[in-house]
Amino acid sequence: MTPINEPLDGIQARIEELQKSIAKREEQIKAKTRKLKEEIEAELSPVRIVEKYPFVVTTVVFAAGLLLGKAVRGTRRSSAPMGQVHCAPVERAPSRGENALSAIGLEALRSAKELGFACLQRYIEKKIT
Repeated sequence: MTPINEPLDGIQARIEELQKSIAKREEQIKAKTRKLKEEIEAELSPVRIVEKYPFVVTTVVFAAGLLLGKAVRGTRRSSAPMGQVHCAPVERAPSRGENALSAIGLEALRSAKELGFACLQRYIEKKIT
């Protein structure tokens, strides 16, 4: 009876060995994935990007603020061809939604400006010391 069990024992041992190998590889993959995730998060964090490229970020934020301000305020000039007679524009009071959107845009611009200047100041201090 032992000769019949020997192949089964060998197969069972091989199965257990493969399961251990799979579990070991799974842990290695999980560890590498965690490490990669942490590296990507560290590299793509907003603070890291601002510290790495302070001038570019400041320029982009400034341009975005200008575009946001222009979009919030809208166009106030009319570009009519010469020779046309214009009536005096009717003054309308801005709606509450426009006022709220304008306030949000201005607050976002101020916050971005403060963040940009703080990071620029830290960058300059690091370069000096």
